[in-house]
Amino acid sequence: MAQAIKKIKALYTHYMDRILYKYYNHKLVAQGRKTSISDDNSYPVVCYMASRNERFFQDFRRNPTYNDILEHVSQVQGQAYLDIIQKRKQLQFSDPDWHNFQRNDQYGNPVTFSYNVNGQDMDFSPTTLRYAKVLQDIALLFDIPTIKSVAEIGIGYAGECRILTSYLAGIESYSLFDLPEVLGLAKKYLGKFGNSIIDRVKFVDGTRIEVDSSYDFVMSNYAFSELIRDIQDIYLDKVILKSRAGYITWNSLSCDVLDGYSLEALLKKIPGSSVIPEEPLTKEKNCIIIWGNKPQDH
Repeated sequence: MAQAIKKIKALYTHYMDRILYKYYNHKLVAQGRKTSISDDNSYPVVCYMASRNERFFQDFRRNPTYNDILEHVSQVQGQAYLDIIQKRKQLQFSDPDWHNFQRNDQYGNPVTFSYNVNGQDMDFSPTTLRYAKVLQDIALLFDIPTIKSVAEIGIGYAGECRILTSYLAGIESYSLFDLPEVLGLAKKYLGKFGNSIIDRVKFVDGTRIEVDSSYDFVMSNYAFSELIRDIQDIYLDKVILKSRAGYITWNSLSCDVLDGYSLEALLKKIPGSSVIPEEPLTKEKNCIIIWGNKPQDH
């Protein structure tokens, strides 16, 4: 009897999830919103469901629709990120740092693998290793003590935000820009870590940016280069060109299929910007746009 009841509950839960998915998907389709590659109705719906339903939230990082956009970094790529981190002697993360990074994987039930970190085996989502590598890039490229305000364009579930704010104690405010459904998920995720992070975070609807602020630092992991040109123009005007320094991992998706800006056009628009390689290179043409960085040794 208990097994039968459990099966009925599972079927009912699945049925209700499908109803909610169809209902919210219908609402998004009716809006006709298309701001980016990921603004495809399906991905925002999954984010919305994860933000509103604790049971759905528990496994959102394994959801196939979600994995089309995020949490698709492979085990091999994760090892490549780790290799780069560990070979850079200018900045080595301590054991407590790694345990802090590992906390990112406490929620959402991501796929994890065992990696050798500082001589010990630790389980990580490869995506979390990528976030740690981006943190190391930023710490090596920029004058960290001067970064008090951060803007991030395209935020996933706010995993990069949690790693940066927990490692860089000098950050006083961190503005997250994304779709409203994604912001809801990020707020739920960051809320799991208490007020020390969430009190510093501002959630900004990227479909109608009304803020008028300047920032010490802006970053975007692929997201900016996957926006339609009209939205890119808004971000350039209201966020990027008002940021003293920046780090944007660029791909060619928007340029190829959404009439977004080319790499050359962006370099002309962002004063003092230059390009460094994406390491490891995850797709042909990918690179990183930086400005306001410390002079680099050649």
